[in-house]
Amino acid sequence: MSVLTVGETMVLLDPVEDGPPDLGDLMWLRIAGAESNVAIGLSRLGVPVTWVSVLGADVYGDLVERTLAGEGVRVQARRDPTRPTGLFTKWRDGGRSHVLYHRRGSAASTLAPEDVPDETLDGVRLVHLTGITTALGEQPRALVHELARRASERGVLLLFDPNWRPALWPSAAAAAEAHRELLPFVDWYLCGVDEGILLWGGESAADVVAAVRAAGARNAVVRVGAQGAVVDDVLVPPPVIADVLDEVGAGDGFAAGFAYALLQGGAPGECVRTAHTIAAAALLGTGDWETFPHLGDIGHELRGEAQ
Repeated sequence: MSVLTVGETMVLLDPVEDGPPDLGDLMWLRIAGAESNVAIGLSRLGVPVTWVSVLGADVYGDLVERTLAGEGVRVQARRDPTRPTGLFTKWRDGGRSHVLYHRRGSAASTLAPEDVPDETLDGVRLVHLTGITTALGEQPRALVHELARRASERGVLLLFDPNWRPALWPSAAAAAEAHRELLPFVDWYLCGVDEGILLWGGESAADVVAAVRAAGARNAVVRVGAQGAVVDDVLVPPPVIADVLDEVGAGDGFAAGFAYALLQGGAPGECVRTAHTIAAAALLGTGDWETFPHLGDIGHELRGEAQ
């Protein structure tokens, strides 16, 4: 039941205290990336995962590879000595998290179809892709689209999360257009209601689901914050309302939980409940993935959700 995901992971400078970064502030040195966050979440749940990317031939690239390997993720990363590993800063102010990226011209912007040869898909049951990779440039976008097609041809499940990042796109319409041609290969489209409405129009989660299905995706799950998530026209509430320390990474935790339950043969509602459990854990820490649970810690909860 192995999983394959592809995308950029960057080094993260995360201030210890709230407020915009200032001279002399203490910062945590972390790593983060939507796809590797999902990979770690799944690996902690006992699912074999391969993460494909390009890293700079620098100490930050070493840190990314070492950290992911330490989490049990199989790293398949080409090294580019001419480009750096990406970097970003995150801080929390006014009850919200803010990010500032330094990723233009990064090593991962050279991702290309040849970075995922056919044999990488051998034994893979599910592929997880995001709209962030499609925004990194023409070659990364070509990789996402071609990989989606190849996965579909093999009967591999495909999860796609648009992960809307306004800093990476000229407009929401441009992002939607870039995603439209791969939607016929998508089994599950996972998004938040606000980004879904921005990308596809409408006024509600149900409208987003209808629009995504009309564009070719087989099904969709739309997160609606503390209310839960809509799947198959049903709102599935979270089992508990978690205290929010940092909301960044919760969507990736949701994707990891959903993918895990899907691989176990769970019905859509069961998959969403499992997704809520992993997402809630992400809300408890300032890092993107550090508070994701291990299977041994929550196995009893997941078994209860499946009943």
